[in-house]
This record gives sequence, structure tokens and C-alpha cells, in this order.
Amino acid sequence: MASTITIATAPCSWGVWYADGKPSGTPWNVFLDQAEEAGYKSLELGPDGYLPTEEQTLRNELSQRSLGVCAGTACYRFDQYNSFEDFRPRVETLCRRIKAFDAKYLVTMDESDVGTFSEKKKDFSGDLWKKYLTMFRDLGLYTKKEFGIETVFHPHIRSLIETEEEIVRMMDFCDLNLCFDTGHHAYVNGGTEQGDQSAVEFIRKYPERMVYLHFKNVDGKIRKKVADEHLGSDQAFDMDVMCDLRDGIIDFTELKKILDSINYQGIGVIEMDMPRATTDQAFAAAKRNLEYLREIQMIP
Repeated sequence: MASTITIATAPCSWGVWYADGKPSGTPWNVFLDQAEEAGYKSLELGPDGYLPTEEQTLRNELSQRSLGVCAGTACYRFDQYNSFEDFRPRVETLCRRIKAFDAKYLVTMDESDVGTFSEKKKDFSGDLWKKYLTMFRDLGLYTKKEFGIETVFHPHIRSLIETEEEIVRMMDFCDLNLCFDTGHHAYVNGGTEQGDQSAVEFIRKYPERMVYLHFKNVDGKIRKKVADEHLGSDQAFDMDVMCDLRDGIIDFTELKKILDSINYQGIGVIEMDMPRATTDQAFAAAKRNLEYLREIQMIP
């Protein structure tokens, strides 16, 4: 068997985490120009409002560059909501945009500051966990029923769902599949040595939930410094804990083998968190990472 990966990119690989283009300040048209020049054919929409939200305007801009859309992105602070109905209007607007571009996925992740190092989640009651998991379930049911769009959940550093225990709890509760981010998983659940197997083994254990991937790697030396000095994830990102795909603790040749073994057929977004990078530095990294995956024959 062999995997078939539809490769894509996202604004965050150009240091764009917010609708205003910060922290890098990369203009949206420059992102699109450079994504095309680097060789990408598809992208996530990224922070809502960064790319043009008027359908025809965005369609024209993408068409000029032969770019397609693989997914929309929904980053919410779920800890501020009581139920899915509280944020349903935001989801509806985004899904209409996703559907207009024939994309099939909504990538959602939590932005609540309740992660591992905040010491908050350890005090969560069973009822509170059920409230959050019910929101995730209802989000997925809504996008599928109303728009035919599959919601995939992205476990994320310093959020409601980040550890393997939390991911499994969510998967046991509902049918949501994953946007599995190799770097975030290794950062939270792995070690600091080259050849870390945490991401590969989780894929091996739950292949049926792997329908969408984010390719990312972790600098083991920086990760060790973060752990040894009890630094927070913001400091880790500022130190560039996420590195080029060829350089980190995850061996992407091993990742390719496991994806081939499960006959993975889906999206693979090269998504490198670079909050301190300039636009030109991000562009160079986007090209290097794409070239590396071709070099190891993960993609044509």
C-alpha cells in the first residue's frame, strides 16, 4: 500500500496567527503569491478575516494563482461558551464560505488557556468535561448535517484537548475524527530525543481517526530547555521550538512508512509555527519543507 497525500499550506506558516496578519504582518496577497511560487496548490483559509471574506474577490485571487481551498479554520475559546448554540452563527458563516470553494473540512481547535502547565484542567469535574465534549460533538454533527462538511478536531498545545488521554476521551465520547498535528502531539506527549515515536505510534494505534494531518516537527534541544526550566509554550514558540521538518525529533521517513502502511488518503498541511519569522524567512522555510517531503518521496 502507499499513501496519497494532498499537500497544502496555511497562513500560520507565514507567521499569520490572527486576522490582522500578526505577528509577521505578511499581507494576504503576498502570502498567496508566495504560496503559489513555492509550489503549493491548496491552502487552509486560516484566521477568519485574514483572506478576503467576499466570495468572488477570494475566488478571483485564488484562481489567478491556481490555488484551491482544502479547509476552513475555526479557533474558538470554548471555555467562554455554554453550548454549541452560543457560537453556531460563527460556524454557519464559515461553513458557507468553505462550501462555496468545494472544500470538505472544517479544522477546529481550542484557544482556551487551560493547558497542561496552567494547572487548571486537573480540577475539572466530570460535568464540565461533558459540557465541552458535547460542544465538540454538536459542532461536528451540525457541519455534517447542514453543509456536508466534516469537522476535524486539532489537539493543540495548552488547550482543552492536548494529551493522549484527553484525545482518547474525546474520541470515545463522539465520532469526531482528527486533524492530527505531528508537532503538537510530540511536544505534549513525546520526549526530546531524535527518533521520537509518540506521533507515529498514535497514528498506528488510531488509523481510522486520521483523516487530516498537519506536518510539523519539534526541536528537541529547545523542548528540553523548556521542560528543564519550566517555561511556558509562548516562550517555547518564541524560541522556535517548531523547526524545519527535516531537523526535528520526528523522523519523517518513519512517518511516511506508517502512513503508507495505513494507506492514508487525505490532506497533509505543511504548517510551521513561526511567530518571529519575517515574511521572507517564512517563504524560504515553506519551500524547504515542500522540497524535503519530495526528497523523501512522501509526495510527488
